[in-house]
Amino acid sequence: MKKLFAVMIAFLLMIIVTACGDEAAENEQKDGQETAATEVKHEENDHDHGDGPHEPGADDVCAFCNMKVYDEADPMGVFTAQAKTKDGEYVFFDDSGCLLNIARRDDVEFEEKWVRDYITSEWIDADSATPVKADLKTPMKYGYAFFKDPESAEKFISENNDKNPATATWEQIDQIAKERYMKKMKMNNDSMDKDSNMDGDSEMHNDSEEESGH
Repeated sequence: MKKLFAVMIAFLLMIIVTACGDEAAENEQKDGQETAATEVKHEENDHDHGDGPHEPGADDVCAFCNMKVYDEADPMGVFTAQAKTKDGEYVFFDDSGCLLNIARRDDVEFEEKWVRDYITSEWIDADSATPVKADLKTPMKYGYAFFKDPESAEKFISENNDKNPATATWEQIDQIAKERYMKKMKMNNDSMDKDSNMDGDSEMHNDSEEESGH
């Protein structure tokens, strides 16, 4: 009788151990499936993010003027622009004029360009955005804000007469950006000519001293 009882106890223990093992294996498999699903979801999100506009990082600066680029949380961040090159590189600009002038300096072509909507701060396609010139303080003092559609722009204009707003075009912004760029180039050239003349005068002065025996 005791032997039969011991056999029954051993049989029950074996069933319990087997059940626990199956449950552990099932939980492990379930955890593995959940982890894989999470990784796939993250990969999909990363892929989606890679195809669209990015938020600037702490180390990002304007690709044209090398000044600080403001993020969405900063009041100046609404004027930040960005572009995607043909090679898939994303670059940022602190103001709309810099977005236009980099093509003059670097002869670069962009696949896509974005600006922020002045009301929502969302990224919008630059070419389809509606520019408005107003008495606004922008990082490089261009004074242009952008809106997702003409209706939003007109609403802003009608509600902000104190800022002297008026609809504008990218051609107008480009003209101002070009004038500022050419003026800066002329100043740089004049400065280089001045330095060159000073070096030449210094050499002539030294030659004169040598000839006079000083």
